[in-house]
Amino acid sequence: MHWILHDGFFRGPGGQALPEALARLSLPMSMHKVVPFVGELLPAPVLTTRNVICMGAYSLRLVASRMGWQPGVFDIGIYDFVEQRARWGELMLNHDIVVSSLSGARFTSDRMFVRPTDDSKAFAGQAFDRGDFEEWRGRVCALDVAEATSLNADTVVQVSQIKTIYSEYRLWVVKGEIVTACLYRRDGKGAFDAWVDPAVLAFAASAIDSKTGWQPHDAFVIDIADTPLGYRIIEINTLNASGLYACDVTRLIVALEDAFNEDA
Repeated sequence: MHWILHDGFFRGPGGQALPEALARLSLPMSMHKVVPFVGELLPAPVLTTRNVICMGAYSLRLVASRMGWQPGVFDIGIYDFVEQRARWGELMLNHDIVVSSLSGARFTSDRMFVRPTDDSKAFAGQAFDRGDFEEWRGRVCALDVAEATSLNADTVVQVSQIKTIYSEYRLWVVKGEIVTACLYRRDGKGAFDAWVDPAVLAFAASAIDSKTGWQPHDAFVIDIADTPLGYRIIEINTLNASGLYACDVTRLIVALEDAFNEDA
């Protein structure tokens, strides 16, 4: 399977481990710049196979679909946060969300959490003070149509109360199995550790159990929070476009190769 890597995308913790591990495993790969929003690759790849996986910006799903690459990108974009809540209910950290357009969003507290309901990355989910949010929203909504992007007055957002979170974990799931996991935030600050409490893994495994839970795709990442109420699901994300942090990159590569390499 050929690996297309977005040059410069994985700059954070674990980023350099991906090309290094692919080279160590002697797997075919190529590095490309990616044109924002349209997903074009520079330089254009020269391939003899459609058995290709892309790792980088979410927009890579566009070129992967156009070229008919398999597995390409494990796009979970159709499963927005509303759908996730419908599947997992109160297992979700922010099951109390109120959904509206950006222009129609309203705060019921002086500080609340706001993010898009989908995986488009129109803006990063974050906590806003009421005044800061209203000032920012006003600037976005004032944009001319010609200036607007995926972030505009009609962008669908979710607003929820601020939650207390002790620590946050990311887990990589391939064909229903958690293949690697890591801590990526503690007490609101970046903290990267490959060791994960087995209780976190057990909670996630129950949530994605093929008989009693839900899996949005053959491969995805799921983020889990440790809270005063116990473990809760923060969100799911497209595996190809998710930060690698302190995961075991080699285990992830091998799991994806075993599952999707057409020559395996």
